[in-house]
Amino acid sequence: MITYTITLADGQTITDLMLSGNNFKSATEITADMFDGNLSEVHITASGESDEPSPYPDVLHDAELVQILQPADTPDGKWWFILREIPADELFKAKVQAQLDYLAMSTDVDLEGM
Repeated sequence: MITYTITLADGQTITDLMLSGNNFKSATEITADMFDGNLSEVHITASGESDEPSPYPDVLHDAELVQILQPADTPDGKWWFILREIPADELFKAKVQAQLDYLAMSTDVDLEGM
């Protein structure tokens, strides 16, 4: 059996996690606030042995929280959550969009019709 530990960018750790597909499962409460501003670099370490490889790399850069499921919504009554690394092309598009939005705001141009 493999257990996982996640270390967030601020050093906070989430321990004793199990995996089901790409869902981390935790017996302790998981909230979105735990991840807010802490996903620029996420370290994932595994303890134990298994024949199946982890769907996660050792380090996620520029990650995002995809979802959190509460115990009432999961088959085993645990907290489930998914992280994903944001691809470089998505980061580039978001940066360009933010720059366009800033320019539009500062020049009072409406980009909606373009």
